[in-house]
Amino acid sequence: MCKFMSDEIIRDVWELYGVHSDPFSTAPILVKGGVIPLDCFVGRDEQIKQLGKIFGSRGGSRILISGDVGVGKTSFVNIVRRHAIDMGFFSPFKEIAVQNDWTPNVFILNTLGGIFSTIKVMNTKPLGDTSYSKLESLIEVAFNDSNVNIGAFGFEFGYMKDRKNPSKITSFSLIKFFEDICTEIRENTGHDIIIHYNNLELLSEADIKKLFGNLRDFFQTEGVHFVYVGNLLVRGYFQSMPRFSSILTDTSFKIETFTYDEIREIIYKRFEVLKIEGLDYVVPCTDDCLRELYDLFGGNIRYILNSLTTAVHKLTSEKSVIIDENLLAKTLKNIIEEKHYNNITEREKDVLYEIIKQDEITIKSIAGNMGLKNSNVSTYVKDLEANGCVYLKRKNGKDKFWSAEHKLKWMRLKEKHHVQKPFSSYLNYFFIPRMKLWLT
Repeated sequence: MCKFMSDEIIRDVWELYGVHSDPFSTAPILVKGGVIPLDCFVGRDEQIKQLGKIFGSRGGSRILISGDVGVGKTSFVNIVRRHAIDMGFFSPFKEIAVQNDWTPNVFILNTLGGIFSTIKVMNTKPLGDTSYSKLESLIEVAFNDSNVNIGAFGFEFGYMKDRKNPSKITSFSLIKFFEDICTEIRENTGHDIIIHYNNLELLSEADIKKLFGNLRDFFQTEGVHFVYVGNLLVRGYFQSMPRFSSILTDTSFKIETFTYDEIREIIYKRFEVLKIEGLDYVVPCTDDCLRELYDLFGGNIRYILNSLTTAVHKLTSEKSVIIDENLLAKTLKNIIEEKHYNNITEREKDVLYEIIKQDEITIKSIAGNMGLKNSNVSTYVKDLEANGCVYLKRKNGKDKFWSAEHKLKWMRLKEKHHVQKPFSSYLNYFFIPRMKLWLT
């Protein structure tokens, strides 16, 4: 073994806190398995009931779930899907992560692939042997290098070697097969089907309009609830597509941030669920530290948890550490200065800090605050975007709102200097009242 790869280097720091794994993990709650148990979900009661009613209404739907990155959209949908699965609904266990290079046919094939992957591991399959064999053959050919014509399986099309460019295939044939599969599943389960698409914010506006515009008929398959999850930009893109937005279910969901008390409850639930049997767990942050992060990120749980994990890994060595707001600020700001600030110019630092100070800001506002030309600020912002420092958060008409990459907002953390109270103040607050009590 390499002398550097010893037990002193490769170790699980979370054991020092009395837990099996990272309670600050930003991984979403999954329908099956996953790092974070279902029991750790908190809040959103009314929205859960509302989404559950839509799933319970037969006929199908097309539901948009939008919200800022990192507020828990995927976990929210998965919680409701898990309840539905427990009631007998069919839904692919893993949400389908849409990619920006998908064609409409590849989109449908990946949807069928998600259905097949789940049915494959189910003890009681909701498809008969014939339909299951057809689906298995289609997926095997579609997702492996092949030049095999699969007309023998009931289709009049074949595939090129590049699975992303199937030849002689029509969307009509794929949609018809999808409809047949869904009809059989519904007949065997007695319930509608739920399909969850994720990561739509990874697609450009042009990609979304082209892809979803061409899939309008597919999304109207009877008895299927299609759930689309994306950020606030995606919401705007959908609304700007009248032909597609007209088929969306009237009820859409905008997922807001958790309250401070909810995030605190989530964290303590995770420590309780993940604790090592026979040990007391240690939560490595004070409430003041958590409040500081909550205020900094406006309640965005992913950014809060990511910050805590980073600080714990940086500070933990031989024993557990309790991080207060001063230690948090010093640790995280040092990381940013070392990794990011050395790679940009002084003027870019000034523009970046102007963006960091706000949750979101336009180039016009930055220029006005700094007394610079819009064109110059636009250039600086583009360079900062290329360096991964800022991103386009949303659009409102022609206005573009920019936000700093969440880690860079650590620069706003402030170290607070506590003033030591004189000993007489402790007498006034603690000892004198108790002495009076004893005397009475």
